[in-house]
Amino acid sequence: MTGDPRTDESRTDESCTDESRADDPRTDDSGQRPRPRYGEYATPEEVAEARGPLPPEPVEPSDPVSRLAAPIERPASPRAAQTGARPSPGVRSAARSPSARVGRRHPRPGNNLITVLLLVFGIWNTVSSIPSYLDFAAVLSQGVELAGYGSVTFGAIARTAGIVLLVISLLLLIAAVGVSLRLIRDGRPSIWVPLAAGALYFVASLIVMAIVVANTPALLSVLDNH
Repeated sequence: MTGDPRTDESRTDESCTDESRADDPRTDDSGQRPRPRYGEYATPEEVAEARGPLPPEPVEPSDPVSRLAAPIERPASPRAAQTGARPSPGVRSAARSPSARVGRRHPRPGNNLITVLLLVFGIWNTVSSIPSYLDFAAVLSQGVELAGYGSVTFGAIARTAGIVLLVISLLLLIAAVGVSLRLIRDGRPSIWVPLAAGALYFVASLIVMAIVVANTPALLSVLDNH
């Protein structure tokens, strides 16, 4: 009798498969493929085990100031979302900074509120003083007259001093706002930043006023007589 041709064909395929496994250098004596070596393809489970666990998700700050200062996370690209690709270790370490620092440090609502109030006061004071800086000679003359020293006319040195003080004030204000927001975002103390900016402006104004007084002979004469 003639056997079933389909049975003979399946037996032929199995024998070919066994021969190919035996000839495959990647199989061991038991016919099983060992763990992949460097440069070989690995299964998804082996890839996940080699990469290790993902970093914890950052904790969103509770107070509104820290929430405003926190960086905006960019969404993943459509290609990465479709393929489900995970970032490399270098990308994961870069993604932890600075948003991950927010989760590691506790938000400081009181510190943030006082810092923002000091910055608002500094902005208001600087903006409202711009006309006085631009007409600094007249402001100094009025101040000397109100102090009871009579009428004193200040020259070009006073106008230059007003421009210098305005520039210093704006630079200190911009630096204080930038550093304060960064510290608030990182959850670190930031009250000292606007206070330090105010102290630096006070020292700079004393130096500028000393130069103005030293270059105004009329004011020196009035001070000597009193």
